[in-house]
Amino acid sequence: MAVSQPWTRDPLLVAFTLYSQLPFGKLHSRNPEIIRFAALINRTPSALAMKLVNLASLDPFIIESGRTGLRGASKTDREL
Repeated sequence: MAVSQPWTRDPLLVAFTLYSQLPFGKLHSRNPEIIRFAALINRTPSALAMKLVNLASLDPFIIESGRTGLRGASKTDREL
């Protein structure tokens, strides 16, 4: 089983930028944009999609709409 590496600042900024451009319903590992950006930051599409949904869990607009993201947002996600 592969051990994941911690998310560093630059890949997190890529993830946050992508999150700000995609609608909530497009945050999945089969999305071509997620696939493309995952390759650029050396992550799997699933890992990037999960990070995006973790970011969604911190987004007041998503929360106020009654939707939720994942509950795995890290301290670094919160600081970003």
